[in-house]
Amino acid sequence: MTASIQGMPAKGELVLRLRGISKNFGAVSALTDIELDVNAGEVVALVGDNGAGKSTLVKVLAGVHQPTSGTIEFNGQGVTLDSPGKALDLGIATVFQDLALCENLDVVANLFLGHEMSPWNLDEVAMEVRAWKLLRELAARIPSVREPIASLSGGQRQTVAIARSLLLNPKVIMLDEPTAALGVAQTAEVLNLIERVRERGLGVIIISHNMEDVRAVADRIVVLRLGRNNGVFTPDASNQELVAAITGATENSVSRRLERKSGLANEASGALP
Repeated sequence: MTASIQGMPAKGELVLRLRGISKNFGAVSALTDIELDVNAGEVVALVGDNGAGKSTLVKVLAGVHQPTSGTIEFNGQGVTLDSPGKALDLGIATVFQDLALCENLDVVANLFLGHEMSPWNLDEVAMEVRAWKLLRELAARIPSVREPIASLSGGQRQTVAIARSLLLNPKVIMLDEPTAALGVAQTAEVLNLIERVRERGLGVIIISHNMEDVRAVADRIVVLRLGRNNGVFTPDASNQELVAAITGATENSVSRRLERKSGLANEASGALP
């Protein structure tokens, strides 16, 4: 099997491997012995309650935090992610929840901000052509690359942020809560975009609290709890299994709680005139 894009790993090939990753902030242990594998052309969802360690792990991979211990392999080579620039140079791109877009600039300017064709002579035509090409490949629903970011919907802004991360041809892209605060149509747009990024042969890591969205696109679901691995699941895992892993409750207690909620909802529905 060959890669879908020249220079990309073949689909299913191991791209990112974490073993024994721990991160301490003074006496506080945020991550303990984390293991994670990400393959080319695969979407891995990281889920867990607040404080589970998801954001810390993303920042370790983005080069913002350096792990206290453990090893990171990228394309089969041991690497040290000691800065965001190093992570980007290696091929790990991150789209944080705030997107970091400039509202007063248009789509082209946001895509190439900091990555202009030349520091002395901006090639506006070449940048516009590249912007249209990339957005067409992603089937993005953006009316014009000269549209100011301020006039775009939440889904369109997420699209621009993801497209910007693809300009440096990464092999892994991390998306932090990509559908948070989006409506139904905009969420569907972003989920379709994630599918197309996967089709390009990238390894995709998404962090999300929305289990419906996770089930829609993920190939594997990795649960973190209290800074530790607490299970790896397929998207067809039951709600009871996932909630038990996320909260630490037993499956029986989760099942009873879900049944009780369902019964209360049915009673409320029956009481309506």
